[in-house]
Amino acid sequence: MLHPFLPWLTGSLLLVGPRPDAGSRARWAPTAAVVHTADGADFPASTRFDAVVLLGLLSRRDDGGGCALDATIAWAQERLRTGGRLILVVDNALSLHGLASGSETAGERGFPSLEGRPRSDGARLPTRAGLKRSLGARGLVHQDWWFPFPDQGRPLSLVAERGLARPGGFDPGMLAIGAAGPEPAACAGALFSPRRAWGPVADLGLTGDLAPAFAVAASEAPLPPDDRLAIHLGLRRRPEFERLVTFAEAGSRIAVRRARVNPDLPAAVAGVTNLLPSETYAPGSLWSADLEARLAREGWCPDAVAAWAGTWLEAVSRCFAAGARMGPDTLLPARALDAIPKNLVSGTNRTFIDLEWDLGVPLDAGHLAVRGLVNALTDAPDWRPGGGSGLILLDALRTLLPRLGYALDDAQLADRLARESRFQSIVSDRVIERGLGWAAATRLPAGGPARSGANPRAALVEASAEIARLREENAALRAARTADAAAHADTERESARRTDRVIAYAAELHRARDHLQNTLDARRASSAYGRRLPLRLLRLLRGTP
Repeated sequence: MLHPFLPWLTGSLLLVGPRPDAGSRARWAPTAAVVHTADGADFPASTRFDAVVLLGLLSRRDDGGGCALDATIAWAQERLRTGGRLILVVDNALSLHGLASGSETAGERGFPSLEGRPRSDGARLPTRAGLKRSLGARGLVHQDWWFPFPDQGRPLSLVAERGLARPGGFDPGMLAIGAAGPEPAACAGALFSPRRAWGPVADLGLTGDLAPAFAVAASEAPLPPDDRLAIHLGLRRRPEFERLVTFAEAGSRIAVRRARVNPDLPAAVAGVTNLLPSETYAPGSLWSADLEARLAREGWCPDAVAAWAGTWLEAVSRCFAAGARMGPDTLLPARALDAIPKNLVSGTNRTFIDLEWDLGVPLDAGHLAVRGLVNALTDAPDWRPGGGSGLILLDALRTLLPRLGYALDDAQLADRLARESRFQSIVSDRVIERGLGWAAATRLPAGGPARSGANPRAALVEASAEIARLREENAALRAARTADAAAHADTERESARRTDRVIAYAAELHRARDHLQNTLDARRASSAYGRRLPLRLLRLLRGTP
C-alpha cells in the first residue's frame, strides 16, 4: 500500500500501526530513520517528523478532537514538521465489496451503517469526499490519492486518482477486474457480483468512490509531480520473477514499463526467462471478457465457445505464424507462450500485450491451445445459472480441441498439461500438478443445458410459450377442482336424504314395537285373570271329572 510513496519515505518517519515486514522495509530508503508505535498512545508531540504514516485510524480520544478521523488527522499533523507529509491508509466506508455483501447491519465490523450507526468498535470509516474535506479543513490541501485492488491487505494493483480521468484511453476498470479474480463460493450470497460490477462502475466514474480503501499523501506544501496512472504488482511469484508494472503518461500516449523488483537475482531459472517487455498501452477490452459475457448470457455452448476460441487462434496465427493454418505440432516462437486470450486486446486490429515469458525453446501450438483454454475457462466467473451441476474441464477440452482442429488423444493432452505444470511450478516456486486427473476433477460453473444458436428472441418466445402452457394447466386444474366440489356437494345431499329415510324407518319400527308390546301385555293380563278360577269349576266347565 505504501509503494506509490516510496520516494517520499526518507528522513525521519513516524509509523503508526502494524510494523512492515522485512521485505517491504527493505525497499524503503536506507537512510530513513523510522520510529514505530502500534497505536500512538501517549506518544509525545514534542518530536517532529518529515512524514507520519498512519495505517488506519486511531481510537477516539476524550480530547475534543471529535470523530476518530478528525482526531487522527489532528494528532498526526501535530507531529509533522513544516511542509511535512501525512500518509494515511484507511478502508472506504462505501466499498463496493461491502455494498455487495449487504453489510448494512448494526454491529457489523469493517463496514458502517449508511444510516450513520457506528461499527461495533465505535469507529466510522471515511468516504472519499469526507476524507478530502477533513484533510482540506486542516490545511492539507495538496493531496495525492491511490486506490488499491482487490483490497489493502495484499493489493495487486493500485490506481492513481489521475488515472481515473482515463487519459489516452486508460481503463482503470480493467485493473480492478483483473485484481478481483474469480469470485469465491463465499460470495454466492452477495447482492451482486463485484467483479462484473467494476466495469460499469468505472464507466460511470465511480471507481474512486467505491474503491476498497484509500492511500493518501497530504501536505500543506506542494507535492512533487507524478505522471504515474497506476501500478500493477501482480500475484506472488518466485523472487527472481517478481516485477513491477507502471502505467505512466508519455505525451499523448501511455507507457507501460516493467522492471524487476529484485535486479540482483538471476534473470533466468531452469531455462525460463521473464522478458519484462515495455510497450505502449493498447486501449480496449480483453478477449477473455468476451467469453465471460457469452457464458454469463448463454451458459455452456460448445459451438459458441469454439467460435470464440477460433478468433483467438486466428490472431495467434497472424502474429506468430504469418497467417498459416496451425495444428497441434505447429512450432511458434518461444515468446508466444503468453499469447493467451486474456492478453489479446479486442478491436479491429487485435493486439497481444504483456508477452513476458520465454521458455528458451520453440513452443508448439498444441501447448498454447491447451494453456489458453484452461486459463480462460477456469478464470471465467458467473456462467449463466440453470439446472446444470457443472461442466468437467477435461470434458470441455475434449469437446473444444477437435472443433478447433487440435484433436489430441489423452497421452498428447497429458503431455501438454505436464509442460504447463512444469512452467507454473518454475514461476511460482512451488509444485503445481495439473494433469488429466486434475482436469477430470475440476468442475466449471456451467449452468443449464447446452444450446446451439441461442438468442434472446428465441428465449423470449420459449418463455412465453411456457407461461401460456402453465396458464392452461392452471385453468384445467381449477375446472377439475370445481367439478370435484360439485360432485362432493351432491354426495353430501344424497347422504343426508338416506340418513333421513333411515331415521324415519327406525321411528316406524319403534312405533310398531310399542304397539306389539302393548298388545302382548294386554293378552298376558287377560290370561293371568283366567288362572284365578277354582280348579273344580274349571273341571266342570271342561266336562272332566
